[in-house]
Amino acid sequence: MTFEDLRSEVHETYMKYYVAGFKENDVSLIDKMVQYPIAYIKNGSVTLCDSYPIDPKSLKEEKGWDHSIDWRFEVTAVNSLEAHAVASAVRCRADGSKIERVHGFYAFTKTDDGRKMYAVADATF
Repeated sequence: MTFEDLRSEVHETYMKYYVAGFKENDVSLIDKMVQYPIAYIKNGSVTLCDSYPIDPKSLKEEKGWDHSIDWRFEVTAVNSLEAHAVASAVRCRADGSKIERVHGFYAFTKTDDGRKMYAVADATF
């Protein structure tokens, strides 16, 4: 596969399962692209989680998050075995007012079942 093919493979996996899972509040979609335990990196510590550490529905309710703007996703490194990607966006309320910016880092491995995320880190500001 070419570099572009590999990048597309990671991007398609992310869109199909991660973005759709967040939009639909469906962690079971996200689970399809995660290799457990997943490393969750937050506030200077690493936690191994047997379930996805971020619940879209709870996050939306807690923050009043309705939609995102200025969304970006980039596969920054990829080969036949692993990939790194970053995403960023601005979370907004239904009225369009900004809540916060979010930046995420994701590490993927290649398995017989496709690309699987094994580490995630996020920061809000």
